[in-house]
Amino acid sequence: MSSIDHEELFEQYYQKEYDFNTASLSPQEICDIKQLVREKRVEYAIAPIGTEIFDWILSQNHNIRFEIIDFTSDKIDGMLYIPTMGKECAYIILNRNKPLINQIFTAAHEYYHYIRDYRKCKETPYICDFSLLKSVNEKCASRFAAELLLPEGALNREYSIWSERTAFHGKKSMGFHEYAAFIIYLTVKYAIPLKAVIYRLAEEDYINNIDKYIENYDFIKTVLKEIAIFKNRVDELYSKENRFVIPYSSTYDDIKKAYDAGFVTIEDVFCDAEKLGLDMNLVRDFLDADQGDADEDTDEDALFSIINAKRR
Repeated sequence: MSSIDHEELFEQYYQKEYDFNTASLSPQEICDIKQLVREKRVEYAIAPIGTEIFDWILSQNHNIRFEIIDFTSDKIDGMLYIPTMGKECAYIILNRNKPLINQIFTAAHEYYHYIRDYRKCKETPYICDFSLLKSVNEKCASRFAAELLLPEGALNREYSIWSERTAFHGKKSMGFHEYAAFIIYLTVKYAIPLKAVIYRLAEEDYINNIDKYIENYDFIKTVLKEIAIFKNRVDELYSKENRFVIPYSSTYDDIKKAYDAGFVTIEDVFCDAEKLGLDMNLVRDFLDADQGDADEDTDEDALFSIINAKRR
């Protein structure tokens, strides 16, 4: 492990800002993604997931943990980190300096990598090698995130309701301003980045001239932030505060440190954890990892030393 240059490794493997343009995916790849979304979205059907994405991911797999890190670079959205040794766990790491709406998309994007690339990521030291997965696989992850947050069925239903209210009928009947209003509505209701909504409309053949909407992206976003009835929700989505996820290392890590230092007995740990309403399985995981997974601890310490160095 000492032969690995942590700074160089981090620079090579961190996840850059996502590309929402997935037009180059094949029909079969898109079909597979839609099927995967349907399989995963059972309890939500076509209802919005939005800010519930974090709890939903944790409910899908108890081996996943979230960390929120103060990355100094605004080009970093997040990453998936899987220890090379030890227990079957993974960390979805979010950039605290990104708006909540970006963190939502990041969580969904990285969850795809967890589903599809777990073994490949685990074989690569420390952090997923996105440079090797960058082309098709990255686009698949972004398309999965967009479909998960705004599935085809939901988009069709929303358009049907929208067209009835506005007296526009047929995908091509609405003009730029009407679609811009529809884009704003979907962004707010489904908590998905505005640019991702634009691409979703193009992907499902609602709009043809996507360049016109991308060129006017700043204008549409400005209007979004000026609409009074959406103010509270928009302020929440575009703030950097994420109150919907408690980083795994917070309370649980504090308990583990107190136990390691000998300040509390194991009986005290379980008693306090129960009073706090913590997940007892996660508490046991922490204690078990401390007792038997020294290699995993080394891997995790290495990751966070990389991140801490990058934050300075």
